Amino acid sequence: MNSKISRRSALKTTGAVLAGAASGAMGFPALVRSQQQKRLLKPVVAGLNGKEGDPTYMSISLVPKILREKYDVQVDFQIHPSSSLGTDLSQLDAVQTGFIDITSNVTAQFSQYDRSFDVLDLPYIVSDWDMAARVVKSELWQKQSKAFESKVPVKVLPPVGAGGFRLLSNNVRALPTPDAVQGLKFRSVTSPLDIELIKAWGGNPTPMAWAETYTALQQKVVQGYHVQPIWTFNFKGYEVLKYATEVKAIFAIQFQVMNMNTWKSLPEAIQKPMMMAFEEAAAIGNAEDRKAEDTFKEELKKKGMEIYTPSAAELAKWREKGESIWATAGKDVPRGLIDEVRALRTA
Repeated sequence: MNSKISRRSALKTTGAVLAGAASGAMGFPALVRSQQQKRLLKPVVAGLNGKEGDPTYMSISLVPKILREKYDVQVDFQIHPSSSLGTDLSQLDAVQTGFIDITSNVTAQFSQYDRSFDVLDLPYIVSDWDMAARVVKSELWQKQSKAFESKVPVKVLPPVGAGGFRLLSNNVRALPTPDAVQGLKFRSVTSPLDIELIKAWGGNPTPMAWAETYTALQQKVVQGYHVQPIWTFNFKGYEVLKYATEVKAIFAIQFQVMNMNTWKSLPEAIQKPMMMAFEEAAAIGNAEDRKAEDTFKEELKKKGMEIYTPSAAELAKWREKGESIWATAGKDVPRGLIDEVRALRTA
């Protein structure tokens, strides 16, 4: 999929988009005070891929409330969920140009701009929720955020989980081991790691925008995908999928960013409380996300999906195939960085 689209086609023409363009390119107007309250006159425009109510949406939408109630700061967020301002990739482009102020997506989707976070997309590098929590609060995360910001014109915001571990789902047959995958077509993101992982398991990857995936499954353009339970449920994947396997390969982290010009235009009196509000909102979103992973697996089962849990021997086969791409698609990830992440497994 070609992500190099024009500015004009990046987003639907809406007043909200124009507001985002103004705030990103021109900066916010002066801070004003009314009855001691700090207030921004321009709205912050967020184009998100998550649906209203899910933890990734919550981690952005709660920020104005926290700012108002805890820090006496009034900021209006105009939030557009479900990729309503464009595809996943066009929203990632749009936040860099200033068409929108904020967006979020899994770390793998950002790898086309800079690969500082590829280490976290290596299959089986993150072992569980506790480790993931340590990673995003670590010096490693801060170091990689600075590296990313030096290459891409965005401010990295506190991350939130994106539904835990992905399920490998399809509408053809059960997949107890990688041997059963052979020949199936799977939607993937554009990340080389994601593409090579599907290949390592024996599948045929097809990079595709999330918004196009449901229709592609209906029309048999693809037969499955590697996606978290909450996303499969909220976007009604159970209507076009039948089987899923808990391969436990990728723990999805939602990478949240703000246009750098927007960030720099904020007065210091707004920047500090806003970052603290993002941290608090992300913590709330992560807590909800962690509780929801098992809940949504059960909801998918109620909708008729069969979710298979591999035995230890079967999971070892999935892991062996998955880790094989560390030496191919992951060959440019510094070994020292991998060791830093591994050290967080038992920190």
